[in-house]
Amino acid sequence: MTDNVNLRSLLENKLRPDLARILKSAGRFVDKKGWSAYLVGGSVRDLLLDRSTLDLDILVEEHGLDFARGFARQHGGYFKLYRRFATAMVILPGGKRVDVTTTRTERYPHPGALPDVLPGSLEEDLSRRDFTINAMAVSLNQNNFGELVDLCGGKRDLKEGIIRVLHEKSFRDDPTRIFRAVRFQQRLKFSIEQNTERLIRTAVNLRMFEKVSPERLRHELELIFREPRPDRAIESMAGYNELRFIHPQLTYSDQLHLRFGRIRESYLWFRNNFPEEDVSRFRLFFGALIVSLPLPEMRQTGEKFNISRKFIKNLSKLKKKEEELIGIISSHGDVEPSRIYAILKPFPLEIAVMLLSWTASEPAARRIKRYILKDRFAESILTGDDLREMGIAPGPVYRKILEALRAARLDGRVRNRREEIEMVSTLVDTGK
Repeated sequence: MTDNVNLRSLLENKLRPDLARILKSAGRFVDKKGWSAYLVGGSVRDLLLDRSTLDLDILVEEHGLDFARGFARQHGGYFKLYRRFATAMVILPGGKRVDVTTTRTERYPHPGALPDVLPGSLEEDLSRRDFTINAMAVSLNQNNFGELVDLCGGKRDLKEGIIRVLHEKSFRDDPTRIFRAVRFQQRLKFSIEQNTERLIRTAVNLRMFEKVSPERLRHELELIFREPRPDRAIESMAGYNELRFIHPQLTYSDQLHLRFGRIRESYLWFRNNFPEEDVSRFRLFFGALIVSLPLPEMRQTGEKFNISRKFIKNLSKLKKKEEELIGIISSHGDVEPSRIYAILKPFPLEIAVMLLSWTASEPAARRIKRYILKDRFAESILTGDDLREMGIAPGPVYRKILEALRAARLDGRVRNRREEIEMVSTLVDTGK
């Protein structure tokens, strides 16, 4: 146990005030019960690195689930229990989430399996974690509030900028830790310690990822794609030959590197313009990752990782027509906005954002951005009710007329209601 005189000050001054209040309240709660509680994991790591954190992970010796029930009720919140893993989630008023765990140890029935969870001590709990920098705890009890428990040298490795596993079987027990090693390496700009790197390569060579379910692999990929620079993490994965566990033919090419960078820029541009409307960051990056595969393998990989069939179908369509579509959208001649609309509207929004990242052409970027910002919302002024009042019999012709009106508005051929009425009259008279 390492006493760090600064940790109390960090808890009180570096954490957001509402989070600090939650931790002190947790300390008072367990003191009344005679229990011991700790802040653990990434929260401690980020605190020591002076990085902002919104996550609170509280570890309670022996009584985590009882703590979750009582603490939630005391604060007027609610809780969810996950008995198999001796964990709980407390949701406090205002929506703040606190993850709660009972001290435990784990036994892996076979490599890559989910662990069997058994009661354990604080020391056993910390020693089962993935990396030394995530295996520290800070006491929340009032008599030693802020005292650091560092049994594995995590504080030293933080200072030296090192990712280090806790034991030799770490990646065999849980191969997804390889993804996490790369993710933390890139996020924190740390290096992977030499023996840890050797263990990664050994696990990859032994094909340990084949023992992990696609659902767990997808979860780790989702976390990587949420990082500020997922391209760097994917490049590091390729360096360890990890991409072959997504598909054996996947490689990290210069083209993929370029596309990843542009997808990141396109995604950020979209989010800045539409903060309340989201596109799937996972589908954007995963789509860019697998689109280089032959169509059958691309569809198979999408199915393996539970990507919607509709998205894979659209991605396949884009792949087949990529050269043709980019040729039209990138043209230096006049291309009517209605034609860009007709090309992009059948695709989901992720495909439009993806296409934006696939070309460095200024005309293409301008046209796709106009579609996303404005034209995808275009509608005619006249409605079906207006057509009925004009004496036009309801039927499929309504859709044709309204689509023609929308195209004319996009291209600037009609600008107001009167001009739309005149256009409808012309369409009806000519039988178009």
